[in-house]
Amino acid sequence: MLLIESDAERRLQLRSALQASGIAVEAVACISDIERWPAGKVVVTDGERFTPWWTQVGATHVIVLADTAEQGIDACLRGATAWVPRGCAPAALVVKVHSLRRRPPDEFYGLPD
Repeated sequence: MLLIESDAERRLQLRSALQASGIAVEAVACISDIERWPAGKVVVTDGERFTPWWTQVGATHVIVLADTAEQGIDACLRGATAWVPRGCAPAALVVKVHSLRRRPPDEFYGLPD
């Protein structure tokens, strides 16, 4: 999984929660820090950095950390798989990731659980 979060403390919290749940995570501050394109992986990124391009380079799912519900819904309308509030508890993101791993990548999930 690839996690892109510019806030260092938040990135550490999310990465730690994901790793503790058994998910291998590459966590970076920005796109230029990516070592490899996320072919076959889930991408988690904030609404500002979301682009439908992620699925074109092979991401299986794209979860947007949205500042507002409108931003999250807009991202899903443009191709994101799902969204969660950017300030959500790290456990909420873990639940979302695990739920997506059990579903086919072409199914639409517009609203957070």
